Amino acid sequence: MDEITESTLIRNRPLERIFRNNIARVIDFLIINQQFNFTTTEISKSSEIPLRTVQRIIPQLVQNKIVIENKYKGKIKNYELNKNSKLVEILRLYSIETVNTFIEEAIQKNRTRVLISNSKLV
Repeated sequence: MDEITESTLIRNRPLERIFRNNIARVIDFLIINQQFNFTTTEISKSSEIPLRTVQRIIPQLVQNKIVIENKYKGKIKNYELNKNSKLVEILRLYSIETVNTFIEEAIQKNRTRVLISNSKLV
């Protein structure tokens, strides 16, 4: 992945932007997709983190009650964000506010470009 693309992805992942680690990336992924359950394989593929790393992270998140473990069809484990956790709520609110800030900045940048383009026409 080139530097520009990687920088853009980090900028668009609120917690990873600050902490710059895989735990933050997993939490960002789960916050963005909080209405769904995922296996470690699905989390790994979607968040572009090696499976073994996800398998080490998830138990920590379960232990800290950030993630809930569910069993599906006997042995298959699915994981979801713990929406009843105050910590998760704070992280979720932070992420939403950060994304809203990204959107506002992008809109403002676009307005500035339009103004500059229009001023060149005069």
